[in-house]
Formats: sequence, structure tokens, C-alpha cells
Amino acid sequence: MRGENLREGKEAKELSYSFRLGNKLVKIERNWRSHPKLYIPIQKHTNRVILLSTFPAPPVIADAVITNLRGVTVGVKTADCVPVVLLGEEYVAVIHVGWKGLASGIIEKTVSRFAQLQDLKKTFAFLGPSAKACCYEVGEEFKNLFPGKLIEREGKLYMDLQNVVNEELKHLGVPSTGLYERCTICSNDLPSYRRDRTEERLLTSVTIL
Repeated sequence: MRGENLREGKEAKELSYSFRLGNKLVKIERNWRSHPKLYIPIQKHTNRVILLSTFPAPPVIADAVITNLRGVTVGVKTADCVPVVLLGEEYVAVIHVGWKGLASGIIEKTVSRFAQLQDLKKTFAFLGPSAKACCYEVGEEFKNLFPGKLIEREGKLYMDLQNVVNEELKHLGVPSTGLYERCTICSNDLPSYRRDRTEERLLTSVTIL
């Protein structure tokens, strides 16, 4: 785990992880249920970012949600993609980042929108488990999509999706990041679509208390 910030209020278990940063509660849950105060967008590997300003609200197609609503939990579901949480002073965001969203600018669009609402210098980003270079084999077409970001091993190409997202966040001006460094593909206690085509998903969420 990177980032001293993760030590504040940390509670770790085999299949779940949570921490508090000020009045922001971040959770990663395998065994989760929907509830009346939970908002999850309809994820389609897009670069669409929405601002959730009223709740309740019907879910819409998007892969990033920004809000400053207290008592409302916003989350994204993943099973190899990277879940990202941005924690600002007044606003928070959750982002679902697969390679398609990354290539189409979901990180850049979310950070740009977030910076209009919140000082990036006072923003902390948390990245949950995802497919990493130990297991995530990709095709030749990724060389053009992510130049200089791939690892070649025994004639095959691999990508550390989490690290690439982390580098992008820092490049865009997010000063502090923390990683839950586990690969979903080789961690059998975490759901992985690449490994077994599961329909199960982790929920990574944040609540302003």
C-alpha cells in the first residue's frame, strides 16, 4: 500500500477494505448490497462524467460521478478495471477506468471537471485493485494506444492498468495518491472477468459523512 494517508482510520479484511479521510468514508466491498442512499451509474466504458447535485436520481450512462452531497454514497463496480476515488475538501468523485475509458480520456475529463469545483492541490486519489502486469496480457494494438506504458515479457505484452492510471493522475496535477496494490486476476478472493468471466463485481464507494 502506498500513501501515508491510508493509515487514517484504516480497517482491512480479506474481502473488504475501508478508510476515513476527514469526513470522507471510502470502502471496497465484495459482499455488498444496493441500498436507498447508494448511487451507481450505468457503466459502459465511456468517458462521460456526471455531477450528482440532487438525490434521489435515476442512474444514467456514465463512468464517473462527482458530488458534494452529504450522506449519499456514490460508487463504481469493477472486476479488473481500476476503481478511482478523488477526495477533495468539498467534493468527491468515483471513476470506473478500463482501457477503453482510459484511451478515450475518462481520467482527463473527470480531473478537469473536478478542478473547476475543487482545488486539485488539496485532492487525494485512491486506486483500488485491478488487472496488473503480472497477469494482464494485451494485444499489439495497445502499443499505439499506450506508447511506453507496456511491459514485454517472453514475447508477450502486459499492462499494469493501475500504475498507468496512477501516472496519468499525477501528470494531470493530482499531488497525492494511494494504491491498494492487488491484481484482481491472480487474487482468487477478488472477482475477475478476465480470469473466469464472472458477473460478480467489487463495489468501490465514497460517502461524505
